[in-house]
Amino acid sequence: MGLILLACLSTLILFIRFERRPLSEAMLRFIALVTAAAIVGRILFSSLPNIQPATALVLLLAVYVSPVVGAVAGLLVVVLSSLFLGSGPFVLFQALAYMAISLVGLVPLLKSKWLLACYGLLAGFLYGWISNLGFLIFTAFSREAFLTLIVTGGVFDLVHGIGNVCFILLLHPTFLRILHSIDRKAGKEH
Repeated sequence: MGLILLACLSTLILFIRFERRPLSEAMLRFIALVTAAAIVGRILFSSLPNIQPATALVLLLAVYVSPVVGAVAGLLVVVLSSLFLGSGPFVLFQALAYMAISLVGLVPLLKSKWLLACYGLLAGFLYGWISNLGFLIFTAFSREAFLTLIVTGGVFDLVHGIGNVCFILLLHPTFLRILHSIDRKAGKEH
């Protein structure tokens, strides 16, 4: 129960922080378009297990715009795509996973395409591990069964991570070009 309360409280804090950010109209449109592309990508790729552009787009937003923006986009991706893909209590932990992996956007070194791609591989595992917490909380899983789930889900997490690498490398140049056209300071690789 405590973890659920913490997730709800962190979501509330996240939205308050997002609302207080000074964002231009053009930047808000860009964020909305990237979020919509992530939602559509998640739905279109739903037949392929754990291969989707959503995580890559959320990470690009988190690193190049703001971790708060990436986390809000991730939360919206999970909630809105679940309307089409199915919903349940695990959506909360999927949103929490996107919030957690977006926080790494604070690290300036990730503005390198290759370092971000490497983090995308790791993010596939982090997303899976945090999402799997829902099984521990909402089912009668024991800790041993949860560890078994983490180990057996490793292949799916690896596929998610490899998909992230591919999508980051594919989308990175276009993402930066569009972002740079909106904000001359943003959209630059280190």
